[in-house]
Amino acid sequence: MAILPVNTTRTSTPLATQRLLFQLNADQVELQRTYDQLSTGRRVLRVSDDPASAGRALVLQRGIDRTDQLQRNAQATEAFYQSTDDALARIDDALIQARGVAVEAAQNVLSEDERAALSATVQQALNSVFTAGNVMFRDHQLLGGILESENALNWIDGGVKFSGTEAVGNTKLGGGVSTAINVSASESLGLLSTVVTGDSLGAGLARDTRLVDMKGGEGVQPGIIRVSDGGNFQTIDLSRAATIGDVEDIIDQYDLNGRRLSFSITNDTVRLEYSDGLPGTLAVDDVPGGTTASDLGLFNPQGFTAPPLTGTGMAPRVTTETRIDQLADGAGLDLTGGLQISRGGQDFDIDLSEAETLGDVLIAINRSDADVQAELDQSAGRIVLKAQRSGVDYSIGENGGVAASSLGIRSSDEQTRLSELGDGRGLVLNSQDDDLVITRPDGVQLGINLEGAETIQDVIDLISNHPDNQDSLRVLVRLNAVGNGLELEAPPGAGNLEVSQPGLSDAGSQLGLIPDGETVGTGELSGGSMRLVGGDYDPQEAGGALDTLIRLQRAVLDGDVEEISLLQDRLDVDLDRSSRTRGRVGVWSQNLQQLSDASAQESLLLQSQLSDEIDADLATVISEMTSRQTALEASMRLIGQTSQITVLNYL
Repeated sequence: MAILPVNTTRTSTPLATQRLLFQLNADQVELQRTYDQLSTGRRVLRVSDDPASAGRALVLQRGIDRTDQLQRNAQATEAFYQSTDDALARIDDALIQARGVAVEAAQNVLSEDERAALSATVQQALNSVFTAGNVMFRDHQLLGGILESENALNWIDGGVKFSGTEAVGNTKLGGGVSTAINVSASESLGLLSTVVTGDSLGAGLARDTRLVDMKGGEGVQPGIIRVSDGGNFQTIDLSRAATIGDVEDIIDQYDLNGRRLSFSITNDTVRLEYSDGLPGTLAVDDVPGGTTASDLGLFNPQGFTAPPLTGTGMAPRVTTETRIDQLADGAGLDLTGGLQISRGGQDFDIDLSEAETLGDVLIAINRSDADVQAELDQSAGRIVLKAQRSGVDYSIGENGGVAASSLGIRSSDEQTRLSELGDGRGLVLNSQDDDLVITRPDGVQLGINLEGAETIQDVIDLISNHPDNQDSLRVLVRLNAVGNGLELEAPPGAGNLEVSQPGLSDAGSQLGLIPDGETVGTGELSGGSMRLVGGDYDPQEAGGALDTLIRLQRAVLDGDVEEISLLQDRLDVDLDRSSRTRGRVGVWSQNLQQLSDASAQESLLLQSQLSDEIDADLATVISEMTSRQTALEASMRLIGQTSQITVLNYL
């Protein structure tokens, strides 16, 4: 800011002029900088102005941008929460309305017109829930899966099909926490409820089993092991092994001081020994930091355990890539015949003849028109079937083979408990007499007392072991070869094969041996035998709020008081589910507000720190600008004076 002094020594005029012009330019640049600071309010306009402050400012600006984005996320998420709350409120109101109708309809004195009016009210509640289930916000389904732009629910043949997903979107709202922005249909409406939870399939160890899948998914870490016959340890490199077959190939090629090692695999174990089968010392250890020998269960560092060394519990987890012949602990499954899935009385045959892996089985089920979603529960190694259609019953049975039983997904089998029949109401037994009477074609009657029976197998045993059913004309009883239910078979005779239920007993109806609305079940002549093929004694309901409302409407219209009473309890469950989901959304919304406030406070703090780094002090800028103007005027005056110098000034 100081004016360059005029050199009193002898100097050339061009040099003096050049120095004065440099001074003038510097004054103009500095004055312009103060003008820029005054107009923008910023002290640091470029990195070169103050590199240290500029570096800190860039970090602070990134923090401000982050908090601003979090606040925008919060605003968008709050809109999702509000729309979801509105939809759930409509569902709550509709279920409360339906609950009131159920209480009123559970009377036996209603006329047909009154039942029709109440049924219409239930239909209105059903439509309200249906509409709420299809609510969208910003082209996203609120309950039917994020990113879904089509209706998640559709009316089909008097039922409702769910075509959405359970996908839930997430966003960042601060603190590194990922927060859901929507709820799924299963959480809010109970859709995609499980109709069958299969049995654990169990996989056996095979050469192509991946090391990462062994030990039920815990895995085996490939690495280097050390082996010894009592002398010095030698290393075997297994670090490149990907499957247990690779481990076998590497070890089987190894000679330990002239003795070949042998590694073998069984369904659940691995075994290490000398190939000659003779005894000796065989020590196995891990290199420092390694766990391969320990993971394989072959850890024997001191050689105290004589060969063979056996590692147990090596069976792999079940995945979609598990081959069918590896299931059942390595014994494989017989899927001949495939499955038969019944949905609302309509049968769908599932061909599994081309299935090689468990994934192929899931694909075959999901690609059928049965409206069933098949998934693999990898934690338990079992198949789970979920219903996509509300208002219908499901049944998963055989199709002439044992595929459903082998896969553990037959919905009704010998282990079905009698207390589960009739939608959980169990059997009504005849306390004074037999509960079931089977009349053979030769006229012999078999009185069956079910007191104390707990499962379908108990019923089968009571019929098979009846004292009057031990001759050549005996009635055979078994599960249906196609579908579900019980089948009775007897040699033909003068009469029919019949089943009746004396007194107040409903055992024949609940066991599927007597058709609905009938009092006697009658067999038919087929293939030289008299057969009575019963229906499924334990059909599975789809479950969920829509399923409950559809069934309630039918029950109200039919005046089925017993069914209405049962559905009242289900309505309570559906309402509790919806209310809990709505409450959870409320908690999310409250937490969202707190995070949004915290982000706003953080943004203000960062902006304050940024201001300290780059904002200008106006008083200082104005003072500096005045000084710069004075210096510029002095420079210009000196230039003017210098320009008037002549030769006479040097005489």
